[in-house]
Amino acid sequence: MKATSIAQVISFLFNPVMLLVFLPLLLVYKTTGDVVVALAWTGYTMIFLLAMTFFIIYGVHKRFFTDLDVSKRTQRPLLFIVCFVMGIVYLLGLMFLNGPKILMVVVIGLLLSVFFASLINTRLKMSIHVATVSGLLFALAIIYQGYYYLTLLLIPAVAWSRLEIKRHTLPETIVGGCFGILLSLGMYLLVQHLFKY
Repeated sequence: MKATSIAQVISFLFNPVMLLVFLPLLLVYKTTGDVVVALAWTGYTMIFLLAMTFFIIYGVHKRFFTDLDVSKRTQRPLLFIVCFVMGIVYLLGLMFLNGPKILMVVVIGLLLSVFFASLINTRLKMSIHVATVSGLLFALAIIYQGYYYLTLLLIPAVAWSRLEIKRHTLPETIVGGCFGILLSLGMYLLVQHLFKY
């Protein structure tokens, strides 16, 4: 198998939407110990992730996005606006349904990340793939510890894949990785302080 093919597989498997499917499952289970509740909130989250996926596919079909990665920096503001609006609707739904507080805090963190990513986007096309994988894996390593620290080795693999398929430059992947790690660390400290988890 050629290096480019391997890079495409890695890039697909560590797509931000696919990774975010597991976040509510892990966090809600960690904080409640109830797998059924965790699965229910994962289903709720899936509705929004599928809506974002269909929006991006629609955008590619209508040609206001060049590709599924929304590779052009000039096309990303629309993506960020829609992500922000979807995040607000998701948060309002959580509040209305009396959802887990941990998800509310995480969504606020994600809303802040969309805001800061949009600011960074004005200067540099940060790798959202690397930012998402870095943030999620760093959070897992902090929360679960032990052998989960080994998952951090996937961060350079995802960065390599984005470079190999020529979606990003080295600085763009480095900024994405640092952004994801700093966001996770900030959210972890906030959750520790607010909820004593």
